[in-house]
Amino acid sequence: MSEPTAPRTHKVSVQGTGPFHHRVIVDGVDLSRGLTGLSLRIGIGSVPELTLDVQLIDISELKDIEAKVLIAPATHDALVTLGWTPPEETSA
Repeated sequence: MSEPTAPRTHKVSVQGTGPFHHRVIVDGVDLSRGLTGLSLRIGIGSVPELTLDVQLIDISELKDIEAKVLIAPATHDALVTLGWTPPEETSA
């Protein structure tokens, strides 16, 4: 039986920049502009867990449209930092 692998972790820093403003930096990338909030759970004997709340738009229903999908730079950076691999660009 194989050994369990350690969870993937990220270097996280939260910096206050004013009474109601913070910078959230994950692996050297400032994700602040793409976030609405965060929760940090730190327990004895466990790896800290950071939950990021990203800006999303709720669409109840959308059917069969052709659309160009654009991702805001801050959201793109957040997704890539957390392990997402963007699809390759294709020319039409």
